[in-house]
Amino acid sequence: MIKKKIQCKELLVKKIKVLFSGLIGLLLLVNLLIGHSQENQKIRIVTTIFPLTEIARAVVGNRGDIFQLIPTGAEVHDFQLRPSDVSHLHQADLILAVGPRLEPWLKKIEGALNGKPGHKIYFYEELESEDFPGLVEADPHLWLDLKADELLTGALVKTLGEIDPGGQDYYRQRGQRFQAELSALDRAFKEQLKTCSSDIFIVAGHQAFGYLARRYNLELYSLVGANPEARPGLKKIQEIIELIKREKVKAIFYESSVNPYYAQTIARETGVKLYPLSTGVHLKPEEVEKNVSFLQLMKQNLETMRTALECPETRDDHD
Repeated sequence: MIKKKIQCKELLVKKIKVLFSGLIGLLLLVNLLIGHSQENQKIRIVTTIFPLTEIARAVVGNRGDIFQLIPTGAEVHDFQLRPSDVSHLHQADLILAVGPRLEPWLKKIEGALNGKPGHKIYFYEELESEDFPGLVEADPHLWLDLKADELLTGALVKTLGEIDPGGQDYYRQRGQRFQAELSALDRAFKEQLKTCSSDIFIVAGHQAFGYLARRYNLELYSLVGANPEARPGLKKIQEIIELIKREKVKAIFYESSVNPYYAQTIARETGVKLYPLSTGVHLKPEEVEKNVSFLQLMKQNLETMRTALECPETRDDHD
């Protein structure tokens, strides 16, 4: 009888050990699955316009998902938030925007978002905090300054590292690679535009290219200021026509995304050639289909400007 009790006790101990081992194994498996899930949870980024989407994509890579609020074919200044957009903002870890001058509705809805997203990068405020030279409050087209894009890339690397410490090295490496691309393109602009036949840079539209002109020492003339809704008066058009005739200007530019009516009017009066430039915000359907990048759009701008301003080939052209 005693022997039987001992055997039953030993059997019970064995079962408890097996059960305990199985429980530990289950806990380890659950912990592993939770850790794996956390590692694969991507950072959710909301951007407002295409150039910022491109910068975010260059840095976050496959560790993040990006939602762009303003479609590439929409007019930025007329954009209205939809309920689904507010939902994306609520769920985001980070919002990347230019600032109130371009997206005034962002500040208006911050209260309703209850502190979401937890992290925000406003391009203008970032440059302002760094005392970025040549910053113009009335001009929100910051992304057309490639050196400003480099600074924003660095700020994004830092913020993503705070959100996802495990990816710090990944973000830093990708950020440095993209900054090198921006720096190389900036050097190409400087080198290839420094010896043009003309430095008079006339845009028959609003003043979207102010940062680009200042960066590369071009003398910019626009029909209106930074507000794309403004319409030029006859006096301003006549002033541009007289400038073209006086300085013997051979080419003027217009935004590729807008009706070139005013550019065509000036061309009929002066005989100048017309050349389109991209702000990098609006993409044509064929460009979307081909997955054209922001940097490709800027390289095309450089080629267009070289041709229009009659810039000689440089040594870098053959590298």
